[in-house]
Amino acid sequence: MHRPCVPPDPARPLRRAAALLAAWAACAAASAAPSPPPVVSPEVSADGRVTFRMLAPNAHAVSVAGIRHLPEQPMTRDERGVWSVTVGPLEPDVYSYTFTLDGAVVTDPHDRDIKKYFSSESLFEVPGRPPILAQAQPVPHGVVHHQFYASRVRGVDAGMEVYTPPGYDPRASRLYPVVYLLHGYGDREDAWVDVGHANTIADNLIAQGRIAPMILVMPYGHAVPVPQDHSVKDYGAANNEAMAMDLIGQIIPLVEHDYRADPRAPARAIVGLSMGGGQSLDIGLYHPDLFGWVGAFSAAAPQTDLDATYTRVVGDPASRPRVLWIAVGREDGLLKRNQAFHEWLAAKGIAHTWVVSDGGHEWPVWRAYLPQFLELIFR
Repeated sequence: MHRPCVPPDPARPLRRAAALLAAWAACAAASAAPSPPPVVSPEVSADGRVTFRMLAPNAHAVSVAGIRHLPEQPMTRDERGVWSVTVGPLEPDVYSYTFTLDGAVVTDPHDRDIKKYFSSESLFEVPGRPPILAQAQPVPHGVVHHQFYASRVRGVDAGMEVYTPPGYDPRASRLYPVVYLLHGYGDREDAWVDVGHANTIADNLIAQGRIAPMILVMPYGHAVPVPQDHSVKDYGAANNEAMAMDLIGQIIPLVEHDYRADPRAPARAIVGLSMGGGQSLDIGLYHPDLFGWVGAFSAAAPQTDLDATYTRVVGDPASRPRVLWIAVGREDGLLKRNQAFHEWLAAKGIAHTWVVSDGGHEWPVWRAYLPQFLELIFR
């Protein structure tokens, strides 16, 4: 039987494709797992209370630990599998914490701010009203440059952060005093910016007329690679020696070549925290011709051969820094070590400022020390 010719339907392929797509979408929707509930953590309220949350529907116990002055806080689970707890109100400052998840210590997966240490911790800020010095304010801001250089001491490229103050012009004739600001053991060159907010503190102090515009140089303090097992025996002396070579041999010349840095000793200061505090004392007091101002926060203070190491400072009052500022917290594990160094300085008649404050070995303490030191120097 002869069938009549029927012209093809041009829309048929499109309808078939649409039907297949709809069927696939229906199948995917049916098989897809339900979307997890939205999680915000940490959530800082206006009154200083902070709520932490963790999505862990299969966990048996979750808690938040490490918050300054607080014991470990057990969290409770809701019907969606979200664990939460609210603490505070907390004083305006920076805080770190971790979650303990069925015995495992983890960072908060919803918190973008991480303290980059050997064991990472999550971070958050409780803002002040009015703002604290470490809090960004509507004032002119300086610029933080991340600069790399080929370190002859390290044998590899090294990095450093360089803060130039508001109004800095590399083409102008003006020279600026320089603070070499050193971090602690396990941190990197960005620690004083990321956690310490040194650039923000400097911005606010300059805007308030409390300090003169200055350059802050924050180099990487591990000139000797940290042992993989994190053993520190004999590490400090070798690292301090290598750091001195790198700082004096390359970093200072580079800064004074690339930036409008005043090359005179009265226009140079060195200060640091913990390991960096020990480096500041070692380098600053051993080289009085280079640094007119020396500070140390919660320092890994020198303990042996002090008379031999600091012969120039002991024997020649003219070689002593204009300001030698040493501070430590009452709850700091390095208090006795700093106390012993303070007593040695006093016995030798070396003028210095000795500060013992509340707090332990922690960033809120060091962020409070920095403006105190900066307001004393370059006067």
